[in-house]
Amino acid sequence: MNRIILPLLFLAFIVGGVSEKSHAQCKQQVVYQCATNIDKAIYLRDFNTKLRKGKRGHSSGTKWAVVLNKGTHYRFTLCTQGGFENNVILTLFDAKHPEATRPYQVTKYTGNRKSSNRFDFICNKSGTYYLSIRFKKGKESKKSCAVGILSFVGKNK
Repeated sequence: MNRIILPLLFLAFIVGGVSEKSHAQCKQQVVYQCATNIDKAIYLRDFNTKLRKGKRGHSSGTKWAVVLNKGTHYRFTLCTQGGFENNVILTLFDAKHPEATRPYQVTKYTGNRKSSNRFDFICNKSGTYYLSIRFKKGKESKKSCAVGILSFVGKNK
């Protein structure tokens, strides 16, 4: 019996390690793709997330806090694995503009490689803002990864 269990445990360990490595590669490929597609903006930070189909009414995804400065022009870009471009959204919000009801901006998929799934934001008030990457409602699907890129476009006068 031990002769069977030990090889099965070893095999499970190997398969688990390979799937984690492939997910890490997915993230690195998506980060590179996204970071090289920001035009003349300057890369500041990336936000990686694993997406899974959530359980009844629970949204899969991640939320981050980010401090933005007044008078600064930022660009937010969302990149996903192939085939998920229209299923995932990046949302910018704060305490006065909740994610679910009145966010500042939400990415939109247009099909245009240059302008799709990105938006520019000119910060009118320095403070803490929140960024989330989630599946769109009703578009939950199998596991995927997504990356948001925050970049600096310039200062507004």
